[in-house]
Amino acid sequence: MRKSQRIRQHYQPRIDTGRENYDVLDWSSAEAQQARFAVLVDNVPLDGRTLLDVGCGLGDLWAYLKGRAISVDYCGVDLLPEMTASAAAGNPDARFVCGDIFDPDGCAMGIGGNFDVVFCSGMLNLDLGNNAKFLPKALRRMLELSQEHMVVNLLHSRSKMRYQHCAYYDPEIVMKILEPMGCQLRLIDDYLPNDFTVICGTIGF
Repeated sequence: MRKSQRIRQHYQPRIDTGRENYDVLDWSSAEAQQARFAVLVDNVPLDGRTLLDVGCGLGDLWAYLKGRAISVDYCGVDLLPEMTASAAAGNPDARFVCGDIFDPDGCAMGIGGNFDVVFCSGMLNLDLGNNAKFLPKALRRMLELSQEHMVVNLLHSRSKMRYQHCAYYDPEIVMKILEPMGCQLRLIDDYLPNDFTVICGTIGF
């Protein structure tokens, strides 16, 4: 099954079912979702920057940024048109694009050039059957699109409770993948027991 088909199969039935946003996106709670957003906001300069939210879902990051009075030029991108349509309807003051940034023919024309910050929250946590192979490609592509920082959070291999449909990662392996890509690295893994974030900077922290 292709990556796009697996993602659609998992998320499409969850949309427009009366679920809370975090549940549609398959987060354990709204608090856990926002804890991941807080790592980005508390560790990367965002004011006045351009920000690409990869796998933006229903636009919850944009709402979080507004709630913290952080001014960014925001663009959310998601593979599912139902997600971006719902995100745009709920957040008419933000830009949302439907497409696949990892497919050369799928999205580049829709999002424009590079961004100061590229953020990916949870998009790589669905088990696609080839996550280990896809991860280096995904990280490199997001680094190519970022001018200052690329930030990604992933499910931690130390997680005691695992779900069959999820992929889990060893932070040391992720760091080793990124080391040859020429960026400064910072690992943060003390905010949730089952999660970690890697910040890749082309400028200093």
